[in-house]
Amino acid sequence: ITKSQPEIQVSLQLTPTSYAMLGAPSSSKSTFPIPSSLQELESQPYNLLPYPHDFEDDDEASRAESFDRLVRLLENGNRSLISCGMGLFEVDEGEEEGEYDVWNDGDRVQALYTLVRKSDSLAPATRSRLVKALCNAIEGLCSALANPGRSKNTSSESPETHGTSSGNYVASQSFRDAFACHTYMLFTLMFFTESQEKFGKSLGNGTSKPKATKSAKNRSNTSGNPTDAEEMATSRALCAQTMLLASTSMSKYQSRLWLRSVPDESLLHLPCRIAYQMLESSTGVIAKKAACGKEALGMIANVVDSSGNGLLNTVVAALVDLLHTYDHMAPLVAELCCMVQEKPTNVLATELLREIGRLDTDGYSATDAGGKASGIRNVAPFISELAAVRPKLVLTNFSLLVPHLSAEPYVLRSAIINSIGHILVRDDVKLAEEKKEEQEEGESDYGSKDDRRIINIAKTRSSLFDILCDHTKDVTSFTRAAALKVLNDLTEKQSLPLDRVMPVTKIAIDRLNDKAVSVRRYSMQLITSLLDNNPFMGLLNPEPYREKVRELETNLKSNIPQAIIEVRDIALEQAKNGDSANDADLEEIQSAALAAAIADAEAKKEANEDLSDAENEFLAKVRALKFSSSALSFIELFENANASFQTMLLSSNSSDVTEALRFFVRAKHFGLPCAVSGMKHALALMWSNETNIQEEVLRAFVDVFVAEPGTDGKELLPENQIAQNFIDLVGQATVSELASIEEAIGRLVKKEIIPPDVFSILWHCASQAEGDLRASAMMVISMAASADPRIVDSAYRLQNLFDAGLGDYTEDHRDWKTARSAACALQRVARAKVDQSSARYLILDLITERLVAVARGDWCMDGNEHDTNSWFCAAEQAINAIFAISPSPEKVSMEILLGHQAAIFGTPDHPETVTDSLRLSRFFFILGHIALKLLIYTEVLSSSVRRANAAKTVSKQESASSGINGKGGNAETEKEDEDEEDAIEAELGIAAQAEAETERKVAEISENEIVGRGIISLFTPMLLRVVANEGGNFSSPILMLSATIALCKCMCISKSFCEQHLPLLFSVLAKAPNDDQDLRANIVIALGDLAFRFPNEVEPYTPKIYSCLRDKSTRVRRHTLMVLTHLILNDMVKVKGQVCEIALCLQDQESRIRDMARLLFHELSKRTNSPIYNLLPDIVSQLSQLGLPQESFREIMLFLLGFIKKDRQNEMLMEKLIQRFPKCSSITQKADLAYCIAQLKINDKCIKCLNDTFKLYKDALFDEDVLKNFMSVLTKAKKNAKLESKDALQELEEKLTEHAAAGRENMKASKKAQRAKARAVKREARRKKEWDGESDEEASAEETDEENRPENVIRETPVNTKRRSNRPRRRNVVS
Repeated sequence: ITKSQPEIQVSLQLTPTSYAMLGAPSSSKSTFPIPSSLQELESQPYNLLPYPHDFEDDDEASRAESFDRLVRLLENGNRSLISCGMGLFEVDEGEEEGEYDVWNDGDRVQALYTLVRKSDSLAPATRSRLVKALCNAIEGLCSALANPGRSKNTSSESPETHGTSSGNYVASQSFRDAFACHTYMLFTLMFFTESQEKFGKSLGNGTSKPKATKSAKNRSNTSGNPTDAEEMATSRALCAQTMLLASTSMSKYQSRLWLRSVPDESLLHLPCRIAYQMLESSTGVIAKKAACGKEALGMIANVVDSSGNGLLNTVVAALVDLLHTYDHMAPLVAELCCMVQEKPTNVLATELLREIGRLDTDGYSATDAGGKASGIRNVAPFISELAAVRPKLVLTNFSLLVPHLSAEPYVLRSAIINSIGHILVRDDVKLAEEKKEEQEEGESDYGSKDDRRIINIAKTRSSLFDILCDHTKDVTSFTRAAALKVLNDLTEKQSLPLDRVMPVTKIAIDRLNDKAVSVRRYSMQLITSLLDNNPFMGLLNPEPYREKVRELETNLKSNIPQAIIEVRDIALEQAKNGDSANDADLEEIQSAALAAAIADAEAKKEANEDLSDAENEFLAKVRALKFSSSALSFIELFENANASFQTMLLSSNSSDVTEALRFFVRAKHFGLPCAVSGMKHALALMWSNETNIQEEVLRAFVDVFVAEPGTDGKELLPENQIAQNFIDLVGQATVSELASIEEAIGRLVKKEIIPPDVFSILWHCASQAEGDLRASAMMVISMAASADPRIVDSAYRLQNLFDAGLGDYTEDHRDWKTARSAACALQRVARAKVDQSSARYLILDLITERLVAVARGDWCMDGNEHDTNSWFCAAEQAINAIFAISPSPEKVSMEILLGHQAAIFGTPDHPETVTDSLRLSRFFFILGHIALKLLIYTEVLSSSVRRANAAKTVSKQESASSGINGKGGNAETEKEDEDEEDAIEAELGIAAQAEAETERKVAEISENEIVGRGIISLFTPMLLRVVANEGGNFSSPILMLSATIALCKCMCISKSFCEQHLPLLFSVLAKAPNDDQDLRANIVIALGDLAFRFPNEVEPYTPKIYSCLRDKSTRVRRHTLMVLTHLILNDMVKVKGQVCEIALCLQDQESRIRDMARLLFHELSKRTNSPIYNLLPDIVSQLSQLGLPQESFREIMLFLLGFIKKDRQNEMLMEKLIQRFPKCSSITQKADLAYCIAQLKINDKCIKCLNDTFKLYKDALFDEDVLKNFMSVLTKAKKNAKLESKDALQELEEKLTEHAAAGRENMKASKKAQRAKARAVKREARRKKEWDGESDEEASAEETDEENRPENVIRETPVNTKRRSNRPRRRNVVS
């Protein structure tokens, strides 16, 4: 009261006119306080009735007429309001308050109450009129409040003349009551509408009104009247706009509406109450528009701007509750914070952030679908949404959010991380704009204050970046991914500081090894962005930078100041005179001198000293050196991470592969050396089972080698550049990479992506170039011909191929690579048909002659081992080409063998007794390969015969079905005869017998003709003698390898030949020298082929194949595991106890062997017969007997036991493992068994099994490791235990604890007894030693002094001896 006295005194001094303008005095009481519910209007002080006294509701017509009369009453009142304005509510001089209340009388309020209360039952047209009337009334009231000059006392004055005094105007109490009444009625009407809409959505139809039928819709559409839904939407929009207008008026004209600007909070809060409900329905863009979400936000913003702290706290609490409840509220509340006025700070956003900072995160569980976890998940996005629109505000209140960075909910941590990204981006943009303005305006005159601000901003940004980098190693993968994503966004928007480029690159590379797929994906995206936005923009080939660094260092060292040079020379002299001087020390002195010179120059510059031209040039070169060194370090980071990039290509997740491919594409455009090797590894994915990966690889191949950078394959490189790229790629590829490249080029040829001119350029290179370039061009042509044989299959092209690949150049230079490439291209050509007039046949005949010369090795040099090694590949492809193009390859093969025979053995007239080992190696290689090709050729002919017979049968059926009706009776008779003949043949099985005969003949040829009675059989005895190395005369590694491979190929042809010589092959495998890993590796691969072709014959030797898994050579072990994997997965070898050898490969030192072993077990786990479950007991038994380190054993078993998924398998396996406890020979084996049991899934039956078989393992519980594993089983069982199994668990726990304690006591007693026994043995040994020593001394003394001793002494000697013998016993008793 005391504080308000000055205001009262001022009011008392006003003139009568001013008093009239103020309206009702402060002592007047409101006749319409805001009720808590609509039903309260029927009590004091309102005393309204459900219906007016004159309301008629005898029937529907009279009821409708009554409602219409009430609406007309409202409309008439609105007209008087519009005409009179604020004057309608003012009191004339001499009148008492409350006497003049014509407009706001009881009839109008009663009509409003009745209509709003029964709004749901009103006709659509009547309800629409009600909404319009109510909205028009509120608009009129708001207009009157905005223009109070239109009053009765000042009606003659214009608004301009009255505007000066309108600032002191306060509306009358009757106006406030009318405003409150109509606002509340609008609120109630909107509340009913929103509730009705929400109820309709919960039923799934979007509205509570029944849907109109199709015919009704058609009628309404044809009549031009809006539907009920359209009327509802129009009414909702009108109500929302009117309520927004009311809230705006209350906020803007608060001093006019309430005396001393003290608002009625219940009235002021009405728009917020309905706005909350409207926001609940704004679940999307369309729903937000339908629910008038923007107007709802405006209502709340108006209330916040005009309210005090009390109402603000209510709004904040309501918004926080909405954020907790609904997941769509975060962007809406963030938008609301933008609409609130900054005075001087955004109070609403600050309070919301403070409430979020106070969130209780204790007991949070990410797996909880509702409750606290759900609320936190809904609230967290608000932080990042607000930071996106008001980053400075979030930064100012960031201290409120910092505690959540270490809280349990990862969603909060991720949201804060995202907000940091928005802050850093916007802050960076703001700084850039400020710097630009300063540059335009000139130097700033803010001085040290501005400098301190910049320093503080830099510190803040550095701290935020530290938080980002720290959370890339967060415990939750979602937060790690969020941090990496933010760093990626900052990099793409060029907001990453230069000093953060290297650390962020290291972090991104490190995160490539993360277990989470999302983290790896964002890491690859970040690395790609760092590469695209690197500060060194340009080619990142390291060689130019290395040259530049060396050049700059040399130049700088030669321009060091004289004073530093003198000190350096003295240090160098001292180092050289020292005893321990080395090059590293001298280089360190040179580097220290250069660093000192650089530091001195930079210090002078910072001190603003005048520098000479030489010093300025020195500093410029220092900057260039730092730039080049940084670029080189940046490049080395990528080069050192090449293994990680290639590991991403091998990932089972397609997103990893896709991101890695995109990186390699970008790396190739920047010239990184790792790009080419990475793309070669990526091409292996052309054989992936997933089509999208194949397409991605092909797209990357096009982007790197065919298309212009950055055009997404739409613009191609020049033809000569494409050809050069292909040649370079093929020239450095391995055999496996060549197959992938061929697949990629073949697909591009089929899609006609490669321009035809590229192949013209390649043909020119193949004919004109020299060396590897010629061979690579020819190889690319052969790859393209695999998809389109027309590239080589023409007389002109064949002539070019003959001249370029098999001509004089190839013979003179012995260019076996080119010959091999030409032979590969010839394999795409169709087989020649004998036609002496055909140019194609003639050129193919010439080509065949040259291929024969290549296969015979006519151009080889016998003394050159390298030449022969290069010849092998060319000869292999030459024979393949002969069998592809020759009309009679068997005759050509005989010619080749006879040529080799003549070269080795000579002619009958001039026989050879000695031959070169290399020549013999070439002969055996050709012998084996021809034998294998003859087998393939035989099977091809057999398939051709079957296809011909099938085609003949089909043609006969087609001719029979077509019918020959035009040939009369003879034709019909012939047809009947043929049908009868076919029926007889079918009955007798002549066709099937003929096919079986063909099969038998092929098998006969394979079994007996090729290596049994053919020309090859003439050389097999010599081959066997060489393989057996009779007399040690055939010790050449190349000869042994070639002969062994030839023997294996011959064994693949004939079953009897294979069975006869398998012992010889395994003997060679066992006796192979340790350093000859090529021989052992090739034998293992050949054994895989033999096992696939003749499994029954090789099956007895399977353990010997498994034994190769322990070979010292990594290559042999890898090939052996590859062969066994192939055989096991194709069911050619039964999985037996030897699989333990494969389990040991899980701990091999070679990563590829470990990965292959894991792949094998993964594939086995997919089979329905559960092979891993059946093998596990034997694996455990064998591994425990091998004496493996405990860590290795447990890692293997942890991996294998992970495949046991079924409860029944867990139960049976636990029982089997427990049964093995009595058979264990050591406590270590029992501990390993207990560890295996602890890794199984536990259920009630498992607990029962542990109780029933307790006596089998109770003796091992004294060991801490065994007890620990069984207790872990118990802990695991308690987590999902049922009520009925708790007693069993408690019983088992008591038994485990009791027997463990007893076992430890027994163990202590046993150890004590063993120590006592050991001490007793030692004492006995010591006593015996003393006894023997004393007896010897006494015997010698007696012999020496026997004659001089008295008789009594001699008598007492036995007594003394006896006393000595008892002496140790007395000491024992004492001890």
